[in-house]
Amino acid sequence: MDPDDIVDGQISTGFKWSANPREPRDCLGEELAASLSDQGWASRAELHNEFLEYALILRPDSEGKMRPKRFVATTELMEWWRTMAVFDLNHFLLVVETVSRCSYSCEELFGVSRADWCALDVPQRIARFHKRLVGTDFAHPPEHPLNIEHALFMIRETNSLSDLIAIMHLSSFPYVVGHSDNRRPARLDEVLHFADRLDLYCRHAGSGLAGEALDLAFSRGTTKPTGRAMAFANPLGLCIRAFHMSELFVDAANVPADWVRYPRGEAGMPMRLEFGPGDDDPRFLDDITLGTGSTARPVSGYALASLIEVGPLITVAAKPRAITRVEFVEVPPVDPSDIVCGLPETQRCKQISEFADRTETEVLGNVAPTCQFSH
Repeated sequence: MDPDDIVDGQISTGFKWSANPREPRDCLGEELAASLSDQGWASRAELHNEFLEYALILRPDSEGKMRPKRFVATTELMEWWRTMAVFDLNHFLLVVETVSRCSYSCEELFGVSRADWCALDVPQRIARFHKRLVGTDFAHPPEHPLNIEHALFMIRETNSLSDLIAIMHLSSFPYVVGHSDNRRPARLDEVLHFADRLDLYCRHAGSGLAGEALDLAFSRGTTKPTGRAMAFANPLGLCIRAFHMSELFVDAANVPADWVRYPRGEAGMPMRLEFGPGDDDPRFLDDITLGTGSTARPVSGYALASLIEVGPLITVAAKPRAITRVEFVEVPPVDPSDIVCGLPETQRCKQISEFADRTETEVLGNVAPTCQFSH
């Protein structure tokens, strides 16, 4: 729906979820998931599928050892950055410089001159954008390291605009199991089974977005079947809904406020987070702990992502309306035990285990930035 067509529409306080990758945690456990998720571009391309992707900026310490200096995370859609590049190159290069603190030419980024770029047709520009800045998967990174180093936008197909819209759409109907007086509201697993999207059941994003929409589309516990109209709010996109910092400490004190920066997005709707000390500060990201005292432990990129909540802004009708008979969508019942996340024999866990084995035999750490920047 158009959000302007919803009478007395209000922005929902829901539709948010934890940004740390859930699948590797379910398959391999928290410790290995954290280590695996922090392995630079490869883990970002393979594991970061909660509509947030992050990178660790490395710097040498006083002894020359490379250590994580800052954590950068983005919820920006690839489609938006591609649109800027394809249809407004000047604006695209300006935004790249603003975020990366580096100046790039069209030839540096896309391998062709500005004149040749403008001479390409739209499909050719799109193809070159993907080849140069997006890549294919963890084993086939983009030709230029811009997005590897700076995490400007998300690259996973499951973090795309089309997937966001598909999840919201498929879960916003009043699904039922059974007929007439014997019907009951369908559970999330039954809806996802019906839609052939069981992959969503084992992701924070899938269960958070689809589950919230499902609950609004068919209100539980009412005498008459009712539901609430909903729509993506304007602007369409994803933002960082919260960053829970109360348990982050450095030198036995809460982290300085200026270690948290939101350089992209509007007030209350940030799309980019940069966290950590500047280059002129002797401290590093691994000097920060979660908690204090005997239970304190160093933070990781994965741990920081777990403190972030992300999601779209959804406009919801203030009052429910009656659901008419023709609106119900009947789905078959599913045994709840048929869907279990994290079992070693599942295809996704096998993929993650193979990826973990590969990271043990190859050097897949972060690419050292060629453009040094500080805030």
